[in-house]
Amino acid sequence: MPTDVLIVRVRPGETRIARADAGNRLKDFAIFRESSTDGAGQLGGVYLGRVKKVAPALEAAFIDIGLDRDVFLGIAEARPQPHMGGTAARDRISDYVHEGETILVQVLAAARDDKGAKVSRRISVTGAHCVLTPGDPGVRVSKRIKDEAERNRLRTIVTGTLGGDEGCILRSGAEGASALTIAHELELLRVLWGELVTRADTSAPPALLSGQGTPAVRFLSEGGFSGLAKIIVDDPAMTKAIEVELTRLDALPPGGVVRHPASGDVFVDLGVADEVADLLEQKVALKSGGSIIIEETAAVTAIDVNAGGASGQDLALSTNLEAVKEAARHIRLRNLAGLIVIDLMAVRGEETKGRIVNVLKEALAFDPAGPRVLGTTKGGLLEVTRPRRRAPLSHILLGPCPTCGSGHAETPLTVGLNALGRVLADVWASPALIPTLRTTAPVIDALKTQGSSALIEMEAKLGQPLDLTLDETLAPGEFRIQAAENDQ
Repeated sequence: MPTDVLIVRVRPGETRIARADAGNRLKDFAIFRESSTDGAGQLGGVYLGRVKKVAPALEAAFIDIGLDRDVFLGIAEARPQPHMGGTAARDRISDYVHEGETILVQVLAAARDDKGAKVSRRISVTGAHCVLTPGDPGVRVSKRIKDEAERNRLRTIVTGTLGGDEGCILRSGAEGASALTIAHELELLRVLWGELVTRADTSAPPALLSGQGTPAVRFLSEGGFSGLAKIIVDDPAMTKAIEVELTRLDALPPGGVVRHPASGDVFVDLGVADEVADLLEQKVALKSGGSIIIEETAAVTAIDVNAGGASGQDLALSTNLEAVKEAARHIRLRNLAGLIVIDLMAVRGEETKGRIVNVLKEALAFDPAGPRVLGTTKGGLLEVTRPRRRAPLSHILLGPCPTCGSGHAETPLTVGLNALGRVLADVWASPALIPTLRTTAPVIDALKTQGSSALIEMEAKLGQPLDLTLDETLAPGEFRIQAAENDQ
């Protein structure tokens, strides 16, 4: 029986989405911003691009799809189909693309730091139960569906409905779905694919052709629709938009899409605000009294396991087992990627170490990014790799500290969007108030540039311009809201 709840918090310029279990414990989290989407590339988005440069030495090409930086197309993703030969074929990137060519690509990983987004020419169209792969024939079933009879049933259903050049991936959410449901979804995905092709034929590069859906449905497309009991949204327009999209996909959860009735913060009201607020904290407490320390660097993420001062082999094992479960949860919540190294407490025996590795593998099994556990090193470090998809949470919210230069602090845009949310909350509480936002120059500049659409949205909600006032007495990252009564 589905028990998860998807909580959607909508504010000007930013949508935050939390997936929680029946006990209000976070299972997944993401932040969608209009500014970061425009600059980093929409994960899963299909773009019409133009090949700017072919780099034979890298066996890659750089494509202009209208973002801040050209995106990266490697040879493995340039091949029309994954089974069209590997190194033995001795193919080159120039066999597949040439400079000036107009091509259709899909974003596999958003841009980060100094690297552009990673894209593929193999386009897929994702639904709640299936992923349609035009031009890539074959039927594949999610490894999460363990029952062989069910796997064969799903293969049989799909095989009879696919065209000669179509392929399909059956997601874990397809388990138990009827033949009619799957056939209906495949037909819808064909329609969506046809719409993409039509837009490509009538558009000039660079152009975004898809990915215009709500953040909530994009979030579910990445993480999976199964196990979801209901969706709670704090914005009326977003509530309706999500309901329309999920109805079209035949993926409405049993409890439907519900408008949160209160005018306060939906995360606070539903008990997930504190956990969301702690997602950037380095230290994560364990129930046993120990902790894990998470430290991100450009090259690697290090997770250190501590037992709170106590010692002993039994304690070390139990703490390690608890720690790797919590580490797996935070890897997904914070969207950590690349090489992740967990410094375990010292334990003796290969069997004991193997038990810890297996517990970590089980904890990561349902992570949609597909992390791989590499095992333990001679020094007792447990290594994990996780593909980069969406930007890590820290990259969205934080930047170099303007005071010390060596640490991290909320970016001016993060501060500005938080301030707009506070302004909105004050107006909800007292509709007659006329607010003034007092803050620093970098925050004002960020709202007028990167956050311009959020500022426009805020002013539309207010019904008048928002007064942004420079206050040089405030420290970096601070803001103050002043309000006057509207006598009219």
